[in-house]
Amino acid sequence: MIQPEELVGKSVCKIGRAAAMCWIHFGRPVEIESRGRKRIVGEFALDLDCPWRIRNSSGGIELGSADMFVPASRHVLDEDNWDVQGNNLFDEKAKLLFPEGSQITVTAAGLSGSCDLTITFSNGLCLESFVNASSQEECWRLFMPGLEHGDLVVTGVGIE
Repeated sequence: MIQPEELVGKSVCKIGRAAAMCWIHFGRPVEIESRGRKRIVGEFALDLDCPWRIRNSSGGIELGSADMFVPASRHVLDEDNWDVQGNNLFDEKAKLLFPEGSQITVTAAGLSGSCDLTITFSNGLCLESFVNASSQEECWRLFMPGLEHGDLVVTGVGIE
Protein backbone atom coordinates (compact mmCIF):
# COMPACT_ATOMS: atom_id res chain seq x y z
CA MET A 1 0.00 0.00 0.00
CA ILE A 2 1.30 3.43 -0.99
CA GLN A 3 2.23 5.74 1.89
CA PRO A 4 2.26 9.58 1.83
CA GLU A 5 5.98 9.59 2.66
CA GLU A 6 6.65 8.15 -0.81
CA LEU A 7 5.77 11.59 -2.23
CA VAL A 8 8.80 13.25 -0.59
CA GLY A 9 11.16 14.48 -3.28
CA LYS A 10 8.53 14.16 -6.02
CA SER A 11 7.59 17.25 -8.01
CA VAL A 12 4.04 18.46 -8.51
CA CYS A 13 3.24 17.37 -12.05
CA LYS A 14 -0.19 19.04 -12.32
CA ILE A 15 -3.25 20.01 -10.32
CA GLY A 16 -6.89 20.21 -11.30
CA ARG A 17 -10.38 19.07 -10.49
CA ALA A 18 -13.17 16.81 -11.61
CA ALA A 19 -16.42 18.46 -10.53
CA ALA A 20 -15.74 19.31 -6.84
CA MET A 21 -12.92 16.78 -6.34
CA CYS A 22 -9.37 18.13 -6.36
CA TRP A 23 -6.66 15.99 -7.91
CA ILE A 24 -2.91 16.47 -7.75
CA HIS A 25 -0.36 14.44 -9.72
CA PHE A 26 3.19 13.98 -8.48
CA GLY A 27 6.44 12.66 -9.91
CA ARG A 28 7.55 11.95 -13.43
CA PRO A 29 4.99 12.08 -16.24
CA VAL A 30 3.63 8.65 -17.21
CA GLU A 31 1.55 7.76 -20.26
CA ILE A 32 -1.46 5.52 -19.54
CA GLU A 33 -4.51 4.44 -21.49
CA SER A 34 -7.78 5.44 -19.86
CA ARG A 35 -11.27 5.27 -21.33
CA GLY A 36 -9.90 4.38 -24.74
CA ARG A 37 -7.41 7.23 -25.03
CA LYS A 38 -3.84 7.91 -23.98
CA ARG A 39 -3.25 10.42 -21.22
CA ILE A 40 -0.21 11.86 -19.48
CA VAL A 41 -0.51 11.61 -15.69
CA GLY A 42 1.84 11.76 -12.75
CA GLU A 43 3.59 8.76 -11.28
CA PHE A 44 1.43 9.27 -8.17
CA ALA A 45 -2.03 10.83 -7.88
CA LEU A 46 -4.00 12.22 -4.96
CA ASP A 47 -7.80 12.59 -5.13
CA LEU A 48 -9.27 14.83 -2.42
CA ASP A 49 -13.00 14.47 -1.89
CA CYS A 50 -13.10 16.07 1.55
CA PRO A 51 -12.39 19.58 2.86
CA TRP A 52 -8.81 20.73 2.29
CA ARG A 53 -6.77 23.90 2.15
CA ILE A 54 -3.38 25.08 0.96
CA ARG A 55 -1.83 27.62 3.28
CA ASN A 56 1.31 29.70 3.04
CA SER A 57 4.17 29.78 5.55
CA SER A 58 2.48 32.64 7.44
CA GLY A 59 -0.69 30.56 7.91
CA GLY A 60 -2.79 32.41 5.33
CA ILE A 61 -5.03 30.33 3.13
CA GLU A 62 -4.01 30.50 -0.55
CA LEU A 63 -6.55 27.98 -1.88
CA GLY A 64 -9.30 25.86 -0.40
CA SER A 65 -11.91 23.30 -1.38
CA ALA A 66 -14.71 25.88 -1.09
CA ASP A 67 -13.01 28.02 -3.79
CA MET A 68 -14.56 25.70 -6.38
CA PHE A 69 -17.88 27.42 -5.69
CA VAL A 70 -16.59 31.01 -5.93
CA PRO A 71 -16.42 32.74 -9.30
CA ALA A 72 -13.08 33.36 -10.96
CA SER A 73 -12.19 37.04 -11.10
CA ARG A 74 -13.49 37.36 -14.66
CA HIS A 75 -16.76 35.41 -14.28
CA VAL A 76 -20.15 35.67 -12.71
CA LEU A 77 -20.91 32.28 -11.25
CA ASP A 78 -24.35 30.81 -10.86
CA GLU A 79 -25.55 27.41 -9.70
CA ASP A 80 -25.55 26.11 -13.26
CA ASN A 81 -21.98 26.92 -14.33
CA TRP A 82 -19.60 26.58 -11.36
CA ASP A 83 -18.40 23.25 -12.80
CA VAL A 84 -17.33 24.64 -16.18
CA GLN A 85 -13.51 24.45 -16.29
CA GLY A 86 -12.02 27.91 -15.81
CA ASN A 87 -15.10 29.47 -14.23
CA ASN A 88 -14.22 29.22 -10.55
CA LEU A 89 -11.57 30.57 -8.20
CA PHE A 90 -9.94 27.14 -7.77
CA ASP A 91 -9.30 26.90 -11.52
CA GLU A 92 -7.74 30.35 -11.55
CA LYS A 93 -5.53 30.08 -8.45
CA ALA A 94 -4.39 26.44 -8.75
CA LYS A 95 -2.56 27.19 -11.99
CA LEU A 96 -0.83 30.19 -10.40
CA LEU A 97 0.27 28.31 -7.27
CA PHE A 98 1.44 25.18 -9.11
CA PRO A 99 2.22 26.07 -12.74
CA GLU A 100 2.78 23.10 -15.05
CA GLY A 101 6.47 22.51 -15.56
CA SER A 102 7.51 24.12 -12.27
CA GLN A 103 9.96 22.28 -10.06
CA ILE A 104 7.92 22.49 -6.85
CA THR A 105 8.61 19.35 -4.84
CA VAL A 106 7.18 17.64 -1.76
CA THR A 107 9.45 18.16 1.27
CA ALA A 108 7.30 16.34 3.86
CA ALA A 109 4.11 14.27 3.93
CA GLY A 110 2.27 12.44 6.67
CA LEU A 111 -0.96 11.43 8.37
CA SER A 112 -2.49 12.49 11.66
CA GLY A 113 -4.15 10.01 14.02
CA SER A 114 -7.49 10.70 12.32
CA CYS A 115 -5.95 10.20 8.84
CA ASP A 116 -5.87 13.88 7.94
CA LEU A 117 -3.17 14.36 5.30
CA THR A 118 -0.51 17.07 5.39
CA ILE A 119 1.88 17.70 2.49
CA THR A 120 4.55 20.42 2.63
CA PHE A 121 5.98 21.81 -0.61
CA SER A 122 9.33 23.38 -1.48
CA ASN A 123 7.64 26.70 -2.31
CA GLY A 124 6.56 27.12 1.35
CA LEU A 125 2.95 26.01 0.80
CA CYS A 126 1.30 23.27 2.84
CA LEU A 127 -1.74 21.19 1.90
CA GLU A 128 -3.96 20.03 4.76
CA SER A 129 -6.92 17.70 4.26
CA PHE A 130 -9.62 17.06 6.86
CA VAL A 131 -11.47 13.76 7.10
CA ASN A 132 -15.06 14.89 7.59
CA ALA A 133 -17.05 11.66 7.69
CA SER A 134 -17.87 9.07 10.33
CA SER A 135 -18.89 6.47 7.76
CA GLN A 136 -17.10 4.41 5.12
CA GLU A 137 -17.49 7.31 2.68
CA GLU A 138 -14.19 7.83 0.81
CA CYS A 139 -12.51 11.10 1.82
CA TRP A 140 -9.25 10.88 -0.10
CA ARG A 141 -7.14 8.42 -2.08
CA LEU A 142 -3.42 8.21 -2.92
CA PHE A 143 -2.60 5.90 -5.83
CA MET A 144 -0.42 5.17 -8.83
CA PRO A 145 -2.46 5.73 -12.02
CA GLY A 146 -2.70 2.69 -14.22
CA LEU A 147 -2.13 0.20 -11.39
CA GLU A 148 -5.00 -1.85 -10.00
CA HIS A 149 -3.65 -2.28 -6.47
CA GLY A 150 -1.86 -0.54 -3.65
CA ASP A 151 -4.21 2.45 -3.28
CA LEU A 152 -4.26 4.20 0.07
CA VAL A 153 -7.96 4.91 0.59
CA VAL A 154 -9.04 6.92 3.62
CA THR A 155 -12.65 6.92 4.81
CA GLY A 156 -14.36 8.32 7.88
CA VAL A 157 -13.55 5.12 9.75
CA GLY A 158 -9.86 4.99 8.81
CA ILE A 159 -7.77 3.34 6.13
CA GLU A 160 -9.67 0.95 3.91
